[in-house]
Amino acid sequence: MPEKASTHSSRSASRNGPAPDREYAMKVSAAILLIVTATLATSSGYAASIVIKSGNVVGSPAVGDMAHHILQTQYDFAKLIAIETDGEVELQILEGKREDIPVFRMPAMVQEGSVIQATAVPSFFLPKVSGTKIFEIPYLFRDRDQARKYPESKLAAAFSSQIETAYNVKVLGHFLVAHSVSITSTDKPIVLPEDFAGRYVNDDFESFAPMWENVRPAKRYSIGYSEAAAGALHNEKQLDTSIGMLQNNIGQKQYTKFHYATIAPSFYTFFYTFVVNREVWEGLSDAQRSGIVRAARAAERLAFVNEEATASYHAAMNEALGVSGHMQTTHERDAWMKEFSGKVRDGILRKSEDADELRSYIRQIEEL
Repeated sequence: MPEKASTHSSRSASRNGPAPDREYAMKVSAAILLIVTATLATSSGYAASIVIKSGNVVGSPAVGDMAHHILQTQYDFAKLIAIETDGEVELQILEGKREDIPVFRMPAMVQEGSVIQATAVPSFFLPKVSGTKIFEIPYLFRDRDQARKYPESKLAAAFSSQIETAYNVKVLGHFLVAHSVSITSTDKPIVLPEDFAGRYVNDDFESFAPMWENVRPAKRYSIGYSEAAAGALHNEKQLDTSIGMLQNNIGQKQYTKFHYATIAPSFYTFFYTFVVNREVWEGLSDAQRSGIVRAARAAERLAFVNEEATASYHAAMNEALGVSGHMQTTHERDAWMKEFSGKVRDGILRKSEDADELRSYIRQIEEL
C-alpha cells in the first residue's frame, strides 16, 4: 500500500518518425531540468506524500551503459508524475531484478500491493487476456507511424478494460518496447526467408512454430531475455542464429559469437502495459489521478523517442564491436511478410477459443 516518504547515424533507427515527437521530448527534458534545478536550490527538496513502488522487468543498466528503452520510459514516467502532481506522488522504480519480485508474478504482486504497487508488464505476461497474442504476428504493424496510433486507440482501451477486469488493477498506459528487431547470425547475414533453412535458430515465441512450415531450421530454441543475458546463447554451441530486440544484443554479449545482424523493423511490435494497484489508485485525489493520466499520455509518446534512440545507440555499438549490419529492404520485408506473417496469424487463430474476436482485433490494427 502507499507509504509515507521521508525527505529525500544508425541504420536501425526509423527515418520517418515525425519531428514533433523529438520536439516534445526536448520540451519535456527542459521541464525536467527546471524542476530538478528548483529542487536542488532548496534545502530539503520535496517530500512526496505518496510513494508507489514499481517493479522492474529488465533490470538496471551497467555503469556507463545506456538504459534499456522501456526502463528509460519508466524513469521518464516517474519524472513526469512528479511534475504533474507537484511532487505529491512519487513513482519509485526499484533497481535491478529482485528474487522476491519474480517477473512472471508481477501482475499478481501489483494486485496484492504489499511489495510493489505498480509495474510495466509485457503483453505475454498476461495469459488471462488471450487477445494480446496477436502482437506476436510478424509485421502486424506496417511501420512505426502506425504503431504510434495504438496506445490511444479503441483496441488499446478494450485491452485495458480486459486487463483491469482479469487482474483487478488499473491500467495507466501502453509503452512501446519492441520494434527494432534484429536477426543475428554467426557466419552470414540472414537476408531472405530461405536463409533460415538448415540453421539452428533461437526464436523464443512458441507462436512462431507455424512460420517454419516451408523454411525449416535444423533446430529451434526458445531462449528468453534473462537466459540469454546469463550466457545461454553461447552455451548452445550449435546455435547460429537468433531473433530478438536489437537493444538486447550488447547486454547478452552477442557480438562475441554473432558477427552479422539484419535489422527488421516491425518484424514484431509490442507494448508494455503499465498497471497500478486498484486500491492505491482509488486512494489518490482526483487531481493526483488527473496528473498521472497526463504523465502516462506523455510517457506513451516518449516511449517511441526512447526506442528509436536506443536502437540508434545499439546499432552503432554493434558496429563498433565488429558486427556487420544490414537494414532490411522493402523487397526483403515483402518476402518475409509473405512467407511468415500469415502462417503465424493462422496458427494463433487456430488455437484461439474465439478466432472471430481475434480477427476483429487484427482488423482494428490494420485500420489504424
